[in-house]
Amino acid sequence: MIDAIYFDGQSTRRNPVTLIIHKRVIALRGEGIRRNARLSQVDVSERLEHAPRIIRFADGATVEIADANFDKMLRANRYREPRITQWQQNWPLSLFALIALVIILISGYQWGLPWAADRIAQHLPASFEKKLGDEGLALIDKHYMQPSRLSPAEQARLRNLFAQMKQPHGDKTGYRLEFRRSQIGPNALALPNGVILMTDELVAMAGNDHAVLGVLGHELGHVRHHHSTRRLLQAMGVGIVVNFLVGDVSSALATIPGFLLDQKYSRDFERESDQYAIDMMRINRLPLSPMADLFKKMGEEREYRSASASEEGERRNRRRTKADNKRNVSMDYLSSHPSDEERIVKLRDADRKQ
Repeated sequence: MIDAIYFDGQSTRRNPVTLIIHKRVIALRGEGIRRNARLSQVDVSERLEHAPRIIRFADGATVEIADANFDKMLRANRYREPRITQWQQNWPLSLFALIALVIILISGYQWGLPWAADRIAQHLPASFEKKLGDEGLALIDKHYMQPSRLSPAEQARLRNLFAQMKQPHGDKTGYRLEFRRSQIGPNALALPNGVILMTDELVAMAGNDHAVLGVLGHELGHVRHHHSTRRLLQAMGVGIVVNFLVGDVSSALATIPGFLLDQKYSRDFERESDQYAIDMMRINRLPLSPMADLFKKMGEEREYRSASASEEGERRNRRRTKADNKRNVSMDYLSSHPSDEERIVKLRDADRKQ
């Protein structure tokens, strides 16, 4: 027999009682209190080191027990803790569960989330990507880019050249080619709504129509495979879809400009788009070496800027201004892409096999 505190579930009054368990029947006795119940009819809280155990009755009444002998009484009456409680109190099983949870979380992030993003992106309504892309373009134009200085005739010529190209695999992917003068240097990017932005600086650095067309084919590959949307869903979680469906995309739209300017596509995405560009140039019987030359030139430019920044940093006791950082980062068009060497070799090999 042990002492306990009984609460009737109707008030906060503490009622001292004595408790005994016999033949798997709990008996409570106290002033004006006589209550019996079978162990199978009550819920017994799990054992914690510094907390009392609680018996909960179906009608909401509870019994609070601080006496350690209660555990012995339970064992004597063949009470078995719930299986989950047994696992929690078994450290090898708890360690195994923790390791399993970590593996599941890592696997979900590494493979599950990309898979889910891919499935969702393939079935999203076109209005979703259009809204994201339109709002993203407006914000990019407001904060990061200015109207192109290429002549209207030059812009029309490049648009016409690309429009005349056949898309691989019989694709009819919709897109809109736009030119901008940029604060981020030579760059090209694809928005979720199918808009492909190419900067004047990239056109100037390419110095060759075939190089420009190859880069545009690469960006069209991103559009074709919904890479921007899939990457955005992965980065923000698929909850963005729920927010969109209930009409609240403000939080997503606020992050889009910076996200699109720093699209850390996976290398698989980049290789997929590189292959799309190769297939597109091949089907149109256009050389890929100019595109390889452009990548080499951009890589050399990036290395030069990196070395210059390092030397400047040493002269200034390793202190660089925010403006320096912005210029150095903005040139890194290939930052998340496969290595320059890998891409250049692949493009030149594709040229030799044509």
